[in-house]
Amino acid sequence: MSIKNFLLDCFFPKKCYGCRAPDTWLCQKCFKSLQLYQGETPRALKNNHDLIIAGEYKDTLLHNLITAFKFNLNQELVIPLFAFLKNKIDQKLLLNMLSKNEWQNILIIPIPLHKKRQKFRGFNQSKLLANEISLCYAWPLNLNLVKNKPSAVQADLNEDARLNNQAGVFSWQGKSLAGHDIILVDDIITSGATINEAELILISAGARKVIKVAIAKG
Repeated sequence: MSIKNFLLDCFFPKKCYGCRAPDTWLCQKCFKSLQLYQGETPRALKNNHDLIIAGEYKDTLLHNLITAFKFNLNQELVIPLFAFLKNKIDQKLLLNMLSKNEWQNILIIPIPLHKKRQKFRGFNQSKLLANEISLCYAWPLNLNLVKNKPSAVQADLNEDARLNNQAGVFSWQGKSLAGHDIILVDDIITSGATINEAELILISAGARKVIKVAIAKG
């Protein structure tokens, strides 16, 4: 154990975010209690095909986990959050295999942060999640989707403002995506405005299809 982790364990010991059980951020009982995605399509999402969402952000425990991961800088929470999401990905992979509609030449691409916001936060939570997916399934991680300009935080805006807030903020700075299926990773999909804009850029770059993946629906 590193000195940093030792000190963190001493002053901020691990406790389950649900029941406060010691030595874990999320115990098995609380993990099993997380509310699964109910199937309501994000209201502004233009393409609801190939949509994988694990849970509901209105679930208090899942809300607290994502908030701690994203804003309280507890990067270790990527492990239980990915485990929750993995169940949904595995279900989709099984359905694809049974229907003979398997993904091809997969690339994992996270929704990027603008460099100023990433510098302030110190990490991109969607990149951490995408990296876990890449390591688990041996699908290559690609970081050539770039956010060109800062935008207001989506959670602070009303629906109309959210739709306009992401227009023109992304660009593709890599090779052609022809023949590739893209797994586009975000932490939360609320209105769908961010995903819409990113998917448009990836399709324009030649992607065969874009599979939209998130921990929760907001």
